Amino acid sequence: MPTYQKLFTPTHLGSLLVPNRVVMAPMGTGYADEQHRVTDRLVVYHVARARGGVGLNIVEHTAVHPLGLTGPRMLAIYDDSFLPGFERLAEAVHAAGGRIALQLQHGGRQASEAVIGRTPLSASAVSTAPGRRQPQEMTVREIKEAVQAFGEAARRAQQAGFDGVEVHMAHGYLGCSFLSPLLNRRTDAYGGDVTRRVRFAAEVREAIARRCGEDFPVWCRVSADEFMEGGQTLATMQQIAPLLEACGYCAIHVSAAIGETSYLASAPFLVPQGHLLHLAEGVARCVSVPVIGVGNIRSPAFADSVLTTGQCDLVALGRALLADPEWCNKAREGREREIIPCIQCNLGCLDRRRSPEGFCECVTNPATGHETERGPEPARTPRRVLVVGGGPAGITAAATAARRGHQVTLWEAQATLGGNVGLLACVDRSHAMEEYVRWLSGELDDAGVKVEWQQAADVFKIAAARPEVVVLATGSTPRDPAQVVEEGIVGRSLSVTEVIQNPERVQAHLVAVLGAGYSGCLAALELARRGHEVLLFDEGQEPGAEMPASVRHFLRRQLGELKVQCLMGYRVVRVEGGRVTAVLPGDERRTFPPAEVVAALGRVPRQELAAAVARLGIEVHVVGDAKEPRTLHDAVWEGAQIGCVL
Repeated sequence: MPTYQKLFTPTHLGSLLVPNRVVMAPMGTGYADEQHRVTDRLVVYHVARARGGVGLNIVEHTAVHPLGLTGPRMLAIYDDSFLPGFERLAEAVHAAGGRIALQLQHGGRQASEAVIGRTPLSASAVSTAPGRRQPQEMTVREIKEAVQAFGEAARRAQQAGFDGVEVHMAHGYLGCSFLSPLLNRRTDAYGGDVTRRVRFAAEVREAIARRCGEDFPVWCRVSADEFMEGGQTLATMQQIAPLLEACGYCAIHVSAAIGETSYLASAPFLVPQGHLLHLAEGVARCVSVPVIGVGNIRSPAFADSVLTTGQCDLVALGRALLADPEWCNKAREGREREIIPCIQCNLGCLDRRRSPEGFCECVTNPATGHETERGPEPARTPRRVLVVGGGPAGITAAATAARRGHQVTLWEAQATLGGNVGLLACVDRSHAMEEYVRWLSGELDDAGVKVEWQQAADVFKIAAARPEVVVLATGSTPRDPAQVVEEGIVGRSLSVTEVIQNPERVQAHLVAVLGAGYSGCLAALELARRGHEVLLFDEGQEPGAEMPASVRHFLRRQLGELKVQCLMGYRVVRVEGGRVTAVLPGDERRTFPPAEVVAALGRVPRQELAAAVARLGIEVHVVGDAKEPRTLHDAVWEGAQIGCVL
């Protein structure tokens, strides 16, 4: 059984003894109220992670000044009226056995103009792109005011019982704008060479020490690469980091990016684990204080290995702890297979379209952000429940209902579980989807759900099974391309499902993929990796338009690297003998050479059984794509909801 000895070895951040080397990364949640105060939702969210064994909870970016607010539900600590909420938060985390720090932030150039009511401030009035909002350069008086705001915020955090503070100097915010050669064009004492660009950070550290004492743990988070021409690079950060250490910062938390390149920080499943750890390793070579590394870390074995090899001294987990607050306890106890996996989809955590309130949620763990709500209660009257379909919606419904005491049977028409997620696992080279499907299967076993494989459902079989409740999670099927291509399709075309499941079916060198949605793009990537020349058609303006921005960026980049021709704005009107005819922007028609045609033109729900089952007098519920093809987040959420109310 793995022990992960390095991962669970105590260490120090200054005077703070941290019981293990897992840090909960500061992630904006939207859980504060509209007065920017601590809420019960935020408290129980942090308590769950502290109970789960995290070495140190770093609470999300918290505004030290009213002009630093980046959103309507951002936490703030810019006057003493905020103290009671933070005292309650610190006390609750300590009672759960945790350690807690507060990330202090001023939004600077990335503050919300709608929230602060004026043009945001920054080190310099630099606009990084034509048409992008230009901030106002700070006066020396405004700089001094911001410095004092950081000092007072740290004093409040210490008074509230926090164990330390992290000064946010990353991601394009105010502290970052002073360190950055791209964003800081000042010619006074706060700009120019590296030493002067560090002056703001030095004054902030001094202001905190005056109020909190030299021994109060204070560290900083930096962007070691801004991924912008003229911006911060690892080479320049290696000059800055020793100066930050000399200022008295007791650790350096190494991240990357600014607002314009933020999609590179929380990268999706298209990017391997640890994609930013080379930056932490580079900084660690230049300083003697601990370095916290971050970047797509989700596996205990991987986290332990990067500590063992010395790439960093502590690891910061973000999305992995959204997925499973018990990540640390399960890893320590050898229960890795029980860890709810983060699949790095960035739905729910970054792309919050499903939450009207803008709360941070998690696709694989519906409880995240809803810890204050009453969980599933034991069923008053256990019933016989039949779930048809072994995708995420069906499995979640089945496992939830079974844990409440219902007698649950799940029918799966195939020999494997996972539905469309299982399909994506075929081409996901990070193996995140594969891990998720394996975990879903374990959920059914743990909950005591009886699974019957290769059981295609019809109304007669359902009637013979005599269930009291039926949950139809039958998913969706590819849309008939003949119904979409207006002048018709003559000759063979393959569905995107067929191609993803078995890419060897494609024999031609040239392949035309019709539709640049999620599945079409993934099919195009897989075919290009296998040496095919791929044309990707879509009448939209960009590939993967419905995906989260970070996923879209890496998808476009990989399509470009593999030389997939993305023919955007091309409306396919006819396919005959493999020849695709499309209407181009400007109404020009063009016919392309013969190719193997793969149709990825959307999906339609499989819900034909619902009315027939209802006519039997059986209670029936339709969930997930069977209700309407949408996101995985919607499917899991609906499965959980149905499982809770049966």
